[in-house]
Amino acid sequence: QHYYITNNLSMKRACVTLPRHLTPDKVKVSQTLINGLVDSLWSKSKSENVFRYELSESCLRSIPGQCQFCADYNEHRFSKKRAAHSVSSCNQPFNDSLFNFNKLNDSEILLEVSLSDDADCVSFSMDSGSSLVAVNASPLSESHILLLPSPEKCLNQRLTLGAVELGLSFSVSCGDPDLRVVFNSLRAFASINHLHLHAYKCSASLPIESAPVVHLVDCCYKLTTYPVPGFVFQLQTDTVSLAKSVFTAVEVLQDQDIPHNMMITYGDPCAVHTDPTIVPEPVLRVCLWPVKPSDQLPADELLFKPAVCEISGHILLHDLDLFQTITETQIINTLKINAFEEDQFQEITALVKKKLEAANNSS
Repeated sequence: QHYYITNNLSMKRACVTLPRHLTPDKVKVSQTLINGLVDSLWSKSKSENVFRYELSESCLRSIPGQCQFCADYNEHRFSKKRAAHSVSSCNQPFNDSLFNFNKLNDSEILLEVSLSDDADCVSFSMDSGSSLVAVNASPLSESHILLLPSPEKCLNQRLTLGAVELGLSFSVSCGDPDLRVVFNSLRAFASINHLHLHAYKCSASLPIESAPVVHLVDCCYKLTTYPVPGFVFQLQTDTVSLAKSVFTAVEVLQDQDIPHNMMITYGDPCAVHTDPTIVPEPVLRVCLWPVKPSDQLPADELLFKPAVCEISGHILLHDLDLFQTITETQIINTLKINAFEEDQFQEITALVKKKLEAANNSS
């Protein structure tokens, strides 16, 4: 059945049904059929010249230093991607007159996706799905795709609970440790004001995946020594509960019109292991950073755009000289330009903690 669907997508797009409710025992870091299917369809699009430029082979450089940042050279993405929408608020309404994902060419859409409360594994059908998986026509890496939650609803680039659930289910269902699902809000380097998440692959481990944390409340932790202060949520009971906790914190930022970035990835457990001989299994981490408005940052002081990939430690660069010479100190200094001061972050932390505690008490 899977072979039939994969080879007849030109007739009608397949729909993938993902389980909404996943527990830690379902989180296996091993590549799955859906992961291979997306890779295959992405490669097919590449051979059909769907992209705005030819993606060169990945060129990664590990930056010496304690943080272990990873620099990634991509000369085309910054010059050939679509122009960003001009916005003045994180909650700016959707504008149909501007480019949006309902205007994608059919060749850019790979799959339809739906979430099911009843499913306990990935299934395939030829039915319709409410969300879409599309190629990113300006890819930063192999298999760089867009997750589009209910695009026909014309939602602005403002995270919803359903979008967080989609990102979590897709990440777990793919089971690929190289896959990261990410989100930039408006004024945090989102380009298009139409609800979307990115999913892309990077073979390098990223600093955020092992960054130390302290417990805040429930499944929420706070970064301690990271250049950009933020929150880390760990999968403890199930993905539905995790999505609710993440979205509760996101709502605080949305209500305050605070720009933010989010990454879903595999990483170290947040709880510290006292036995150094034990190698812990990777856990699902959701990292959330409140940041300063991107349109208010001093452009002449930025060596790169500190969006979600860069904040996580994956530094995307289009200048070859900078790629070859950039240092850990330069990266940290650029990231800190985007970060809130400690006293400001503590105010945000207090609001997030209060709302999470209230949500726990009411459930």
